[in-house]
Amino acid sequence: MYRLTAFLKRADGLGRDAFLDHLLDIWAPAVAAGQRNLRKLLINLPLDLSGTALADVFPPRFDALVELHYRDLDSALQDIARLAQAPGETRLDNWVDQAGSAVFLGEVRPKKPDPWGDTGVRMSVAGHVVDGMAVEDAQRYWNDVHPLVAQRAPETWNRLTLYTQVHGRDIGARGLAAWLGPYRPFPMCADMGAVSIDELLAAYGNDQYMAIVRPDEQKFSKPEEMLTFITDRKVAVLDQG
Repeated sequence: MYRLTAFLKRADGLGRDAFLDHLLDIWAPAVAAGQRNLRKLLINLPLDLSGTALADVFPPRFDALVELHYRDLDSALQDIARLAQAPGETRLDNWVDQAGSAVFLGEVRPKKPDPWGDTGVRMSVAGHVVDGMAVEDAQRYWNDVHPLVAQRAPETWNRLTLYTQVHGRDIGARGLAAWLGPYRPFPMCADMGAVSIDELLAAYGNDQYMAIVRPDEQKFSKPEEMLTFITDRKVAVLDQG
């Protein structure tokens, strides 16, 4: 499975409600109708942390996280290219902050699925490889070794209801994906879920995480520079499994 992921920030002068209304009511149906290979179109809405202490930890940098899922790489590239020529309602050029948003394609690799739907809150992050390490080597370590290391920290691993890796591909699609937003390759993207925001924070705020998981993350990635989006609401515009 391949996923086109978009961390979207609304353009200056637009209210969040107006942006989300356009995304859900106009843009998403137009895109779903205009793609042949699309399996899922999901729009994740931001968790409202305003008025809480967490607002400083997770500032509202993005207004939505959009996911477009395809069976394979060729299917994804065909539809991305097709929409590059599509006019009108399938384009978000004037709705998205081009400097503050990011779109990228990657291969989805579930590491801890959530078959029972226990996830109440999900955090998605996207980041880059640590300096001096090849992307292929970093992704291989992340795929093969890091999940095993994380399981040595049960205070973190056992609290997670979901852990999915998305291995980014730089496909040279900067122009092709302009209908959605600026294409900025991120070699690493991950979704981590928990029952609640308190459980999610506890998963990453304990001594085992700091002693075991965090040092391992720093071997291959730059966790302190990652994009972050937290959601508790997902709208499935299209879901064909």
